[in-house]
Order: sequence, then structure tokens, then C-alpha cells
Amino acid sequence: MNELDPLRDEGLAYFRKLLRAGVSAGSRTINGTSHAQDMVMHAAMPEVYLTTVPDIKGFADRVCAAG
Repeated sequence: MNELDPLRDEGLAYFRKLLRAGVSAGSRTINGTSHAQDMVMHAAMPEVYLTTVPDIKGFADRVCAAG
């Protein structure tokens, strides 16, 4: 989640709900960023972008493997 995202609290609540339901889940908060800034500002923040992309791919790989 992005620290300054207006939907951050909802994302954290959803993450906690998944954990309470016994679902394997992960979460990270990217400090100082607004909604999707880690993806759309890739030229300005390549180190953040290059951390987010593998996280998304890893999630997709786990979903496909479970499917």
C-alpha cells in the first residue's frame, strides 16, 4: 500500500481480515507515496518501482500455482 493513498486504511483492514480468516497474506507500505505512485513514477523512483514489480509478479505466480 502507499502511505498517502486515500484507500490505504481499507487495504490494511482487508489484509488483517485475510489473516484472521487463515489466508496466507503479505503487506507492505511504501512510505511517502500516494496512490499507485510506485508504478506511475517509475522514472523518478526506479528503486521503488523495481521493488514493486517483483512483488506483483510473485503474487501472480503464487495465484497461478494455487489455481
